Amino acid sequence: MKLEQAPEQGIMYALYKDRMIFEPYKKEELPKEDELKRNLLELHLFDGEKEYRFIKTRKGEIEKETICDSQVPHDDRYIEKIFVSKERNECIEVVNYITYDEDDLMAIRNYRLREVTR
Repeated sequence: MKLEQAPEQGIMYALYKDRMIFEPYKKEELPKEDELKRNLLELHLFDGEKEYRFIKTRKGEIEKETICDSQVPHDDRYIEKIFVSKERNECIEVVNYITYDEDDLMAIRNYRLREVTR
């Protein structure tokens, strides 16, 4: 893991074999790497500008050090708002990076999660 690439603070979405964590974080307060990776399936650390992503697969690990608008080639973006808590009226956004081929067929080549601040 290259946690130094993550935003200094934001939202942590971590999916484990036995639980899910969705909460604000500060990088200096994150657990140690071996504790963070224990039973981990996916880790997303994001703020309003960029996302650090780490995914464990059957074939190995996929690490996207930084995903942001300036580093992902795209022709357009489609942004979805997802409500994560109705009680607290909390939501995040999914920024989908769209490209078009020579036949003008659209494809979503990448995405990132984005913190929504009020």
